[in-house]
Amino acid sequence: MWEKRVRARAQPNPDDSETPGRNVYVAGPGCAAVAPPLYVDANEPKEIADLLRGLGVEVERRKIAPGDYVCGEVGIERKTISDFFGSLVQKRLFEQLRRLRESYPVALLILEGDPQEISDFKSPQAFLGAIVAIEVDERVPILTTADREQTAALLAVIWKRQGRERSAYGLRHKTKTLDLEERQRFLVEGLPNVGETLARNLLEHFGSVRAVFTADEEELREVPKIGEGKAAEIARVLGSRYEGRQKRIDPEDPDA
Repeated sequence: MWEKRVRARAQPNPDDSETPGRNVYVAGPGCAAVAPPLYVDANEPKEIADLLRGLGVEVERRKIAPGDYVCGEVGIERKTISDFFGSLVQKRLFEQLRRLRESYPVALLILEGDPQEISDFKSPQAFLGAIVAIEVDERVPILTTADREQTAALLAVIWKRQGRERSAYGLRHKTKTLDLEERQRFLVEGLPNVGETLARNLLEHFGSVRAVFTADEEELREVPKIGEGKAAEIARVLGSRYEGRQKRIDPEDPDA
């Protein structure tokens, strides 16, 4: 008999698109464990998924957060060298990796591209410093590949080496249980350009998540390290009307 992990398993989507509601089963007592597919985020290049299939990997594309690939208990973030540098400049790299680490027992970063590119950046020392911080401070191993083909080959090796006990772990839908303070910081860290330090500053200044979210731009500027630009962007995000499916299309827009 099969033991149900979350909900009923949906049928695979033949057009390789995202398949909401797909969940993972683990074998009950007396049954052999079945290795799950390697989950690929729907925003990742389709070329990598095709290369993986060519290497004999069972692949399923779906929306994943956090991470770009999930293989058993391993959560993997893939970044090209330019993506890595961009995330570093935008100060969201370490937050992405922390969430990945909190969500899966094993977190990996695949850094894809020619290392020679690092010398072309304005601040190569900052790039190298980030690599050291990730490996030493965050304790997230970095695996390097030259291109998408090598990335696919590396992912195939990770998928094929999963033992039965590890593979039964399956896809994680939620992060580990957070305490109240961590949940509060997590919510505030969702604001633009707000990491752990700024989230703490905001919560300590206003006293609650609700008070942070109802603060106006002038009040936000009073918080240490927020500044005029960040305050304006936070206020814009919090105060702008959500249009969603009701968003109007400008008839004069040639791209509409």
